[in-house]
Amino acid sequence: MSLISGGQLRHRVTVFTASTGVDSLGERPTTLTRGPTIWAEVRAIGATETTYGDGAAMRTQYQVRTRWRSGVNAGVAATSVLDYRGDRLQVLGYVREREEEDVMLIDAVRVA
Repeated sequence: MSLISGGQLRHRVTVFTASTGVDSLGERPTTLTRGPTIWAEVRAIGATETTYGDGAAMRTQYQVRTRWRSGVNAGVAATSVLDYRGDRLQVLGYVREREEEDVMLIDAVRVA
């Protein structure tokens, strides 16, 4: 079993878990709970621009590559948010890259 080289994991990423509840007004606010901070390799893999009636939004897609750890992948879900250099990245999904290697790939997107 081989791991990612430690030199490739040069970015610190914090995992936040999103949860919703119902407040006294009946609204469903989203609360982010801070999870573990991990070392990862973060790459921007594409960007698209969407035009709306009164403006435009840039959507940048990222691939986050880190070590597969049971404590971390248990906390990463489609409702998770990653904090990377002050930017909030919404997790789209994650997968174990190869069974023989303990590598976790996370697809995430930042909308600005």
